[in-house]
Amino acid sequence: MIKGIQLHAWASAPEMVEVAELAAKEFETVWVTDQLQSRSVAAVLGAVAAKTGAGVGTAVTFPFGRNPLEQASTMATLAEFMPPGRQVSMGIGTGGGLVSALMPRESPVESVAELIQLCRALWRGEQIRLGDYPLTCARLRMRPDGKVDFSWVDDADVRVIVAGAGPKVLEMAGELADGVICASNFPAHSLAAFRCGQFDAVSNLDSLDAGRARSERAEFARIYGVNISVSNDRNAANAAARRQATLIVSQQPHENLQRVGFEQADYAATRAAVHEGESVARAAELLPQAVADQLVVSGTPDDCVSALGELLDYARGAGFTEAYVGAPVGPDPREAVELLTSRVLRGLV
Repeated sequence: MIKGIQLHAWASAPEMVEVAELAAKEFETVWVTDQLQSRSVAAVLGAVAAKTGAGVGTAVTFPFGRNPLEQASTMATLAEFMPPGRQVSMGIGTGGGLVSALMPRESPVESVAELIQLCRALWRGEQIRLGDYPLTCARLRMRPDGKVDFSWVDDADVRVIVAGAGPKVLEMAGELADGVICASNFPAHSLAAFRCGQFDAVSNLDSLDAGRARSERAEFARIYGVNISVSNDRNAANAAARRQATLIVSQQPHENLQRVGFEQADYAATRAAVHEGESVARAAELLPQAVADQLVVSGTPDDCVSALGELLDYARGAGFTEAYVGAPVGPDPREAVELLTSRVLRGLV
């Protein structure tokens, strides 16, 4: 079921490519995060594609602060590197807290939908009129009568995968995309949601199904992203997991957390520290490990095999067809990939 791995673009680009080469021996797809202030996702994915022969994907990019023509061109260019049996995936969402802190996100779901439609037209080799994409045109102050085509593209093989948790974005994904990503560190799709028996009620997958009922696209991937942190040093792995979980509990509405069993007292100190300007690392020290464990699988390889196996069983039962292991992966990305490929994946068999 596990076909991919997600890497953070915070490590140096050469290090990321080296880690990706190790990962490509076991994983079909190397996904890279797009964080605006980290390394260029396009540059890193290009190097990974050229060096490894693995499928590559963004996990995830977004329409805000981006030129859609460059995004479409990047994906089509990456597709030229793909060997038989491998594919480029444009993972896209509405942008998280780091994006919201820098710019407004007006009409987020509609903007993602428009980007999908614009990219698909260019990938088919069609000429587009920019004014036919009014949100994009207005946001970037493009000329409505401007026309664009990629004369070098003929049916680029790029699948569009939408990441999200809300009903509107999931319904749109079901109708327009080639698949969806639901990540385990979001409360509605977390281990906490499964264990408390509320997954069906809070996951919004019924909205995804409603969108699929209107879709003309026959194939659809339901991808479960498992946030994981593995190391031979359990304390270091747990600390990395708490940092990842801190980003979630400090940004998610209280009701989203409470619906899956978290109490405000569980994360109040961490949330307050972030909002008062403390570093994520400092705020994470205040988060109980038991809270982080419900959002991010972490620990030694043996610890992770047990928790990951439980989570994947739940995901299969919920209809997910594939999975990836993702951020933070571990305190040391190279060690984490080595442990995942040599011990954790084998322990699941």
